Amino acid sequence: MKFSELAPRERHNFVYFLLFFFFYYFIMSAYFPFFPVWLADVNHLTKTETGIVFSSISLFAIIFQPVFGLMSDKLGLRKHLLWTITVLLILFAPFFIFVFSPLLQMNIIAGSLVGGIYLGIVFSSGSGAVEAYIERVSRANRFEYGKVRVAGCVGWALCASITGVLFSIDPNITFWIASGFALVLGLLLWLSRPESSNSAQVIEALGANRQAFSLRTAAELLRMPRFWGFIVYVVGVASVYDVFDQQFANFFKSFFASPQRGTEVFGFVTTGGELLNALIMFCAPAIVNRIGAKNALLTAGMIMSVRILGSSFASSAVEVVILKMLHMFEIPFLLVGTFKYISSAFNPRLSATLFLIGFNLSKQLSGVVLSAWVGRMYDTVGFHQAYLILGCITLSFTLLVRHPTRRQPSAADRRDAEPRLTPAPPSGMTGFTRQSASPRRDSPAHSADKAPRRR
Repeated sequence: MKFSELAPRERHNFVYFLLFFFFYYFIMSAYFPFFPVWLADVNHLTKTETGIVFSSISLFAIIFQPVFGLMSDKLGLRKHLLWTITVLLILFAPFFIFVFSPLLQMNIIAGSLVGGIYLGIVFSSGSGAVEAYIERVSRANRFEYGKVRVAGCVGWALCASITGVLFSIDPNITFWIASGFALVLGLLLWLSRPESSNSAQVIEALGANRQAFSLRTAAELLRMPRFWGFIVYVVGVASVYDVFDQQFANFFKSFFASPQRGTEVFGFVTTGGELLNALIMFCAPAIVNRIGAKNALLTAGMIMSVRILGSSFASSAVEVVILKMLHMFEIPFLLVGTFKYISSAFNPRLSATLFLIGFNLSKQLSGVVLSAWVGRMYDTVGFHQAYLILGCITLSFTLLVRHPTRRQPSAADRRDAEPRLTPAPPSGMTGFTRQSASPRRDSPAHSADKAPRRR
């Protein structure tokens, strides 16, 4: 829906959460892109020790993400989780400077555990909770999620350049800026009224949101073949790509005469890529609606595979800059495609559970093993050989999930379809399940889909 067609309070919510995305991802950009550089240059960790830190973060993300997912669906439009994340982000600078860094230098295990708890809550699990919450708000207030998500790309881009310059001066300056912006997050959260939509108020008054959710309903997801097909894609493609990107900054700066110059250029390239990312993110909903969620996810998988494999053969700074810029195409298709698939193939009221457990948790679970293993590979065989292995993995899984289903829908299947809960997108998501239409009434998957409708 166009901005001019929104009600006044819906417009306010659009602006508030657009700014919330901007400042949240600004803060996240002060941590994530340069985190491996901070671990190596400031805390003097090896690549293997860096992998241990990332594994710890993934481990605690596994613990918190299921809780966050279930709580998000239970809370609906209430802001309890976002308040928790915001308060912890206000402590961002004190934690990094006075707690995390000293612990890492004293004991790598203790530092990894404490850092894993904090970062697992505010970013690894917190980002998924923020994404899922604002996506729910966008549906309740009739605006496109992708259009407010653009601001997150811009915030990330702006902070990347600032951090790239300030890192060689004093990285703590960026941490304090991030803590200051967390106060702005609190103000925006206090001002927002996501429940203001008339339709949302009616639904809440009728108790529809509360009745739709139960642990039994969430558990029924485990019986759906398309849910497990989606997990295969996330683990084999998205998770491997995340692990590849964890220490890419250290690989990138190795192509420059000095580490300081490499860090600065990395910041500028990240900024340029994220600004273009924002432009593509703005257009992504329309593109994904046209090509379908399946094709969007497969496109993201191919882009990820090209970037990883290309990095394994990169031999100059120009080549790694070009490969880094490919990131701007992958994120919009992956994020928007994921939400479109979740809302079309499953009960939309379980969107937070599906995103946090089916998407984020799956990535973190595989990341626990992959981060330490890949970090060890960097120390033993080097970046290029490790990237070749990772690229082959992502390409294989992308090709695996793109194959058409073996079974074609029958007339009975089409009559038994549930259009409200399982509409077929234009291109279908049949590559992720063995059935290309809604299951028959006597199948377990059909019972799972029907469960949320029972009174």
